[in-house]
Amino acid sequence: MRINIPRVHGSTPKEKLVRSLALILVFVAVIWAFMKNNERVVEVLNQASAVYDETGVLTKDEKKMIVSFTGALRDKWGLECRIQVYAGDFVVPHLDDKTMYIGLAPAIDVVELRFPPIVRKALGKEFTESLRTTFLLPSFKDGGWPMAIQEVLVEIIKKLDSLNKENGSE
Repeated sequence: MRINIPRVHGSTPKEKLVRSLALILVFVAVIWAFMKNNERVVEVLNQASAVYDETGVLTKDEKKMIVSFTGALRDKWGLECRIQVYAGDFVVPHLDDKTMYIGLAPAIDVVELRFPPIVRKALGKEFTESLRTTFLLPSFKDGGWPMAIQEVLVEIIKKLDSLNKENGSE
């Protein structure tokens, strides 16, 4: 298969040069637009996979904030994070050894926190239980669970950072 490159026509060498530069500029613009579109699609897909809200309560800004925290967990610790909010009962999806899961069902007062084995061991049962009882469950009564999700993510990042500093100073 042979690729035919279009010939640039012009009555003078200067016109040919201008037309050639314009053609190159069109190609560059198309490639740039394609890359920007792909970045946007990847961002939307990442947001969709990180946060699922069946209740429709989370605002666009709250979702963005949560996605930024999950991105920080991924970038710094290599952890994937899935947050799912259900209007009723739910089933925890299959998770791999690198995925942290926060499942909420505010209507029935259910919280499910799942951490990868190594993270679970590092954080400890007490810390995990405190996230559930201090932040998430009480937030169902006043409807403040969107903020509680963000607070829980901040607490997890702070705890991982403190554990990292403790291990680094030994």
